[in-house]
Amino acid sequence: MKKYGIYLAYSPTVDMRAEGLGRHLAEFLKGAQARGDICFVIACPSWLRANLLELFEASGVHPDSFEMLSPESKPLLLRAHECYVRFRRRSVRDTQHPPLQSRLRTLRSKVIGYAERKLATSRSLAGAGMAALAFFPLLAAGVLAFAFMRIFSLARIAGRKAKSLLARHPVIRKYRTGLDTCTSSRPKPEPFVIRLYRLMEEAEVSLMRELIEKRKDIAAWYSPTAFWPHFNEIPAPRLICVPDVVLTDFPAGFAPLGDDRMLDSFRKVERTIENGQYFISYSADVKWRTLVDRYHIDPAAITIVPHGANRLDEVVAMSGFADNETATDALCRSLLQAALRKALNNGCARLFSAGDMRFVFYASQFRPNKNVLSLLRAYAYLLRRRHIGHKLILTGNPKMMPEIGQFVTEHHLQNDVLFLNRLSAQELAACYRMASLAVNPSLSEGGCPFTFTEALSVGTPVVMARIPVTEEVIINPELQDAMLFDPYDWKDIADKIEWGLQNRQLLLARQKPFYEQLAQRSWRNVVDEYVEILDRISARHAEAQ
Repeated sequence: MKKYGIYLAYSPTVDMRAEGLGRHLAEFLKGAQARGDICFVIACPSWLRANLLELFEASGVHPDSFEMLSPESKPLLLRAHECYVRFRRRSVRDTQHPPLQSRLRTLRSKVIGYAERKLATSRSLAGAGMAALAFFPLLAAGVLAFAFMRIFSLARIAGRKAKSLLARHPVIRKYRTGLDTCTSSRPKPEPFVIRLYRLMEEAEVSLMRELIEKRKDIAAWYSPTAFWPHFNEIPAPRLICVPDVVLTDFPAGFAPLGDDRMLDSFRKVERTIENGQYFISYSADVKWRTLVDRYHIDPAAITIVPHGANRLDEVVAMSGFADNETATDALCRSLLQAALRKALNNGCARLFSAGDMRFVFYASQFRPNKNVLSLLRAYAYLLRRRHIGHKLILTGNPKMMPEIGQFVTEHHLQNDVLFLNRLSAQELAACYRMASLAVNPSLSEGGCPFTFTEALSVGTPVVMARIPVTEEVIINPELQDAMLFDPYDWKDIADKIEWGLQNRQLLLARQKPFYEQLAQRSWRNVVDEYVEILDRISARHAEAQ
């Protein structure tokens, strides 16, 4: 069995289940396990192991089809940070021990009931005495319970005071400021914590490299993104995927998101590309406009491997019923209600699914190139001026771009725009299936957005931005006119969404045949092409030895 490596070095704050790359990686491994003659070894930091295993389990990737290679334990600094986060998040409700209170009430009821029965049925002084004695355990239990709850209450108050004092301590305040620097979209400069994190990261990468260098059985390595220049230190043949370099296209949009850290990340990407050996891109646009024209990479070193069809119908499709479609809809309604409980901006969102809630759906994280503000402007116009009667459901976290949450608040859209975060694969599929229309206004992507095949796989039509990578795939002029809009013109976005809602079945009928063509390209096909490239570069490396 041939073995190839996949290199991941994301930070501890990254949840792969919420990343597009996480879904891509899970589909890739599922395609690989269908071959049976290849095994991918995933090298990753210790903090990423559990997250990846959860992602693969939820995605149906068999644990025998891949291997994990990572340091055995997390760094002490990270473990201390995780303990501190858990301490901060601990709620008063968790410390009240309702099960204990319930048990004490049950015991009291039993003792009182026993004593009452004895008094009511006693026919002698001895029996009455036994009934009276029954109250002594009740009294003792009451005293002990009161003492215990009093001590616990005092301890809880002391804990709160200690927590408050700790929070005001200059060292803790410095740490928290640094934590905000590492996790916030509006970072605050704190060199001390950044230095600590970088030292921890460097040590972890060094341990990973030691583990990798011991694995002589791995013929070549693949990095699914260009974030990590240390990937180029691996002595084996290396293949790097460059989905895009959006900071070069939207410097003004990304500038407010960070200080020198954002520039440092951009420089890391550039160093990774400049020192890379072989490359993969998802589209001709990225190959020629980004890698060849901007970074002067030899075109012969770059291979275009388009995405496979991202299908979601398999995770919600019901079978064995008299009407499978009705059963699938019932399941999706239940999953949608579960998803609505995760709304970040509206505690009553779960109640909306009690009726026939209609909504437009955009599944994406929030970054400047995702063009969410233009979508919100278009939606506000449709809601207030065109009276469409649909809600808008987004899957990003508004904390990542506060101007998004600010727009929703200023335009009083809290009950109309819902932010659902950390959806499972089933919940994501249910949102797509229950939506009246899927939309993707992104200004830039590495390949044709997943939105098209994800939505069509569960029977929901799509309208999307007219960008080069989409026009590479959707080449039919009539279909382009029906479903693509100018992403820089919010009014055009609004017009296309309104047309799509009014002509839903017509749009679906036009898109379905083309989707069926795209669905023929499975992730097994993608894996086959990747393996062919890895075979080729490993053979070339062996000949050069």
